Order: sequence, then structure tokens, then C-alpha cells
Amino acid sequence: MKKQLLTILSLGLMSVSAIAQTKTAPAVPPSIVAAIEGITSKRFVADTTYGALTVQDDSLLAKEPRANWSLLQESGNMSYSNLVIGTRSYQLLITKSPKDVHATATLLRYTTPKSKPEPIARGTLQPKVEEKAK
Repeated sequence: MKKQLLTILSLGLMSVSAIAQTKTAPAVPPSIVAAIEGITSKRFVADTTYGALTVQDDSLLAKEPRANWSLLQESGNMSYSNLVIGTRSYQLLITKSPKDVHATATLLRYTTPKSKPEPIARGTLQPKVEEKAK
């Protein structure tokens, strides 16, 4: 009886441990994913969503076409693109260190021209997989 109880208890602990290690991907609004993918032409896989992300960011970025973003500019091992909407602006910052397989994209928001940047989403940029025609 003790062995059965010990076995059940250990299996229960292992299943709880496995559940605790499984994380769901952060919920990044589709408009933000579409904006990043439109600028980079790569698939954006979010790994972090920051508390600074607001519904207003989502609605502003959903309305702005790709043409309103600046062209990607390179500076050393990073690239960036900017979007200005009134006094609010956004910057997509792309970095890749030599040891990384994929580049990291971070979307920043500046609420005023003199404010500090607030990160609102981050993730990796991966090659887009073309679907095969059937």
C-alpha cells in the first residue's frame, strides 16, 4: 500500500512539474505582428509582451500601412525603422549577435519626442515558410 501511494505521489509531482515548465506564447495583437512582418518580410515569433502595450498601440498600428514606416536603416549589427503618429512614435529595432541563429526584433514606443523608449513587444525573426501548392 505504501509503495502504491509513493508511486502515485511521485507521478503526480512529475506531472505538476511538467505542467509548470510549459509556457504559452505571449499574446501579441495581430496588428503588431503584421506590422513587424511587413517591415522585415520575416515571420515574427513573439517571446515577450510588455505591460506597456496598450489597446491604443494596437489600434494605431492596425491603421498605419507599411508605407508610413521609414525604410530599414542599418547601423553596425542593428537595423531600425521608425513610424511617427502625431507626438507618439514607434521604432522597430532589429539586432543579431554572431552567436544567435535568428535576429531579435523589439518594438519600442515613444509617447512624446523627449520620452524614454518603452518596449512593447519582442521576439525572433525567422524565415517565412512557403506553403506548397496542392
